[in-house]
Amino acid sequence: MKTLMITVGNRQVGWRCKDGIVRNFGADGDPARKGNAPPHLSELYEEFGIQRGFHDPEAKHRHNVRYLSEIVYRHCQAKNDFSPVVLLLDEQILAAHYATPTEPAEVILWGTDQPESVGWQFYAMDTCWLAQLMAGAIRQRYPHLNVTVWNCPVDVNQRQALWDFTEKQLEQYIKRLPENAAGNWQLQIQTKGSVPQMADALNMIAAVLMRQYPVRKIIPTEPKPFFDPSNQSARSAESLEEVSLGEVFWPLECQRIATAWKRGDFAAAKVLLEAHRDRHEALYQLADRLALATNWSIQDFLKGIQGERWLDQGSTRAVARKDQRQQWREATVNRCPNSETATSKFLKICEFELLIDLSLQQANYTLAFMQFAQMLERLLFWRCEQEDWRTQGHLGEEFLQEGNYRDPTLGVLWRAWAKAEQRLPADDLVKKLGTVNEYRNGVVHRNRAIGRKELTQLAGVSPETSPAEIHQGLLNVLCQVLNQEQMPEKGVARSLYEWGLEQLK
Repeated sequence: MKTLMITVGNRQVGWRCKDGIVRNFGADGDPARKGNAPPHLSELYEEFGIQRGFHDPEAKHRHNVRYLSEIVYRHCQAKNDFSPVVLLLDEQILAAHYATPTEPAEVILWGTDQPESVGWQFYAMDTCWLAQLMAGAIRQRYPHLNVTVWNCPVDVNQRQALWDFTEKQLEQYIKRLPENAAGNWQLQIQTKGSVPQMADALNMIAAVLMRQYPVRKIIPTEPKPFFDPSNQSARSAESLEEVSLGEVFWPLECQRIATAWKRGDFAAAKVLLEAHRDRHEALYQLADRLALATNWSIQDFLKGIQGERWLDQGSTRAVARKDQRQQWREATVNRCPNSETATSKFLKICEFELLIDLSLQQANYTLAFMQFAQMLERLLFWRCEQEDWRTQGHLGEEFLQEGNYRDPTLGVLWRAWAKAEQRLPADDLVKKLGTVNEYRNGVVHRNRAIGRKELTQLAGVSPETSPAEIHQGLLNVLCQVLNQEQMPEKGVARSLYEWGLEQLK
C-alpha cells in the first residue's frame, strides 16, 4: 500500500474560468511577490459574482482564500462537477503514480484550520476548504483512490504544537493501516506550495518515519514563468523530481551501518537499513540472516540464505554476481544437504570462526575465548563420532558400560584426543587443551574473566599482536586437533560478512 500526503497551499489550485484562463487561488496581485502575480483572487470573486468584502470594520483584511474556496467547493458540490479545478502542482504526481489502480493507495490532503485567535490576516489564508476542493477534483478524476482531508486546528506558528499534532496524526494513521499492508507501506510526501511551517512539520516527522518505512519526497517542478505572459493564465507543473529520504541521509547512515556491520551487530545494522530498503533490500535481508549466525543459529542462518529466501531474490540478483551466488549456493548445499553427513557437520562447525573474530575486534576477550572453547569442543566431539572413540575406550571405562550414551564433556574429550593421538601429558598441545578446559570452567563456575594476556598465550602469539593474528593463532590450535582434516579457507558466514562490508564502502 502507498500513501501520498500533500500539504495544501493556495498556490497549488487553479480554476479554469469561462474565458479559458486558469486563475490561481494564491495570486492576489501583489507586486512585491516574486513573478508579479496577477490579481487572480479578485477576478475569481468576480467569476462567481461575489463582492470581495472585508473581515473587519477597519477594512484592513479582505476576504481571502478561506472564504472563497468554501464558496467554490459548495458550487462544485451542488453541480456534482469538479472538472474546472486545476491541480497546478499535483496533477503530474497523480497521473504518474496513482492513475492506475495497481495497488491499494490513498491520498491525504493537509489543510489548515487555525483558530480565529491567530488574527484575520492568517485565518483568512487557511486552506481547509481548498483541501476539500482538491479532494473533490481528485475523487472525480481517480474514483479508485481513497481521498482524505486532514485539517490542522493549531496555529502553524506554534511549532511544537504543530509538530505534536502532525506526529499524532501520522501515528494514529499507521496504527489503522490494514494488517496486510502495514509491513509493505510506502509514504510519499509533497510539500511544495504550502506554508513553510506545514512543510517543515511533515518533512521532520517523515524523516523519523523513514527508520521504519520507505519515504519518498516528490517535488513538482514549478513552471517558469508561473503565469503565461500572454494572458496571465496559471501554468501547471510539467515534470517532477523524486527523492528518497533514505538516499538523502545515506552518506551519514552508511557509516553507522558499516560500523555496526564490522563489529557484528547485525541487529543494529538491520534497524538502520530499514530506512533504505527501497535501494538496499539485499543488505537488509542479509543482516537479518547474519544476526542468526551471531546467535549461534548456524543451521537457520544457512537455510535462510538458500533459494528464494535470499540467494534467488530479485534484490540479491541485482547486486551480487552470478558466479558469486553460485558459490554461495553450492556452499550452503554442502553444509545443509537433505541428509546430514560427517562433512556437512564439520563445515557447519567451521562457520563458527567468524564469531570469534568479531568478538576479538571488539576486545571482548572472554566471549572470544568461550566461542573458541565451544568450537574446540564441537570439533573434538565431531572426531569422537567419526573415529568412534567411545567403543575404542578412549573416553574411559564408564562410557563402555551398556546404557551409558551421555555425551562427553570437554574434559573427557580432550583427554580422549590425547589417547587417540598417543600424546604424553607433557606434550605442549595437551597442556594447552588442559588450560582451555580450566579457563572454561573458571568462566562458567567461578565467574572468571579472560583477558588479552591469557588469550594471546593460548594462541601462541605476542601480547602486542593484532586481533587478526590472535584469531589466526586460535584457529591454528583448532587445526592441530583435527589431524588430517583441513578447515575451509572461508566459510559462508565470513564470505557474506565481507561481501556486505564491500557493499557499504
